[in-house]
Amino acid sequence: MNVKRNTHIFDLYWEDILVSRIMPYLTIKECFIFRCVSKTCLQIIEMYFAKLKSLKLMNKGFSPHTFEVFAFTCRRLKLLNLSRCMTVTDKELIPMLQQNPKLMHLNLSQCKNLTAKCLQPAILYCNNLRVLKLSKCSWLTTGAMEALALHQNQLEEVDLAFCISISESCILVFIKKFRQLKTLNLEGNVQITDKCLFTMSKYSNSLKLLNLGGCSEISDKGIMALALHCHNLEGLLIRGCTKVTENSLRLMRNRVHLDRRPAERPPEPINLPI
Repeated sequence: MNVKRNTHIFDLYWEDILVSRIMPYLTIKECFIFRCVSKTCLQIIEMYFAKLKSLKLMNKGFSPHTFEVFAFTCRRLKLLNLSRCMTVTDKELIPMLQQNPKLMHLNLSQCKNLTAKCLQPAILYCNNLRVLKLSKCSWLTTGAMEALALHQNQLEEVDLAFCISISESCILVFIKKFRQLKTLNLEGNVQITDKCLFTMSKYSNSLKLLNLGGCSEISDKGIMALALHCHNLEGLLIRGCTKVTENSLRLMRNRVHLDRRPAERPPEPINLPI
């Protein structure tokens, strides 16, 4: 007597249907829950993780075990976003970077438990790195910046907002090296002076978006240099730059988006006959 077998989900083609069509709808947390159900589920999730090209774990409190799983399974990542991920440390991040040399986009903004050492694999082995975001990473050092300038070549978008431990001199080296920069965020770096802007005017001809908010030491001289030489500039943020006046900003108002309105002219006196 033949007993008819009921069809279940694992009869579907794993790679073509389960991995490609169904798993992307699960959250990371749901993937790990599914992974614990059985050995079959474990294999399916590992197959799914192995195909990932983008991994976003922003603002999550994942355990060290979670990062160990990703370091073991993810080998094709092009985008890794760990912004505001407070639990990640060098111990978890370094293996992930070592296993993903094709990485093009790395975001470690506001990851407060890392050190500059964590960047070493990305600096040395991720030769296609285009986007690097390190906003509010007080652990970023001048040495790490110099190593970036020495080993990397293709950075186009860089976020160094509120990186208080790096010097202006290393930023100058950085600007001279990466002449294809299109977006640069230097917000909150009070060590920035007109020297950086003079250097940008000479080397950053591809620059489109520049954030200098809170860079209180820059002045009209530096902004004038940008206006005269950075012809591809489309957006400039200068809030908090008290030494910058309309004298320099008016040179670029017709072609660049600014976050400061033009100063209103005082009303002309009206002469009434007596």
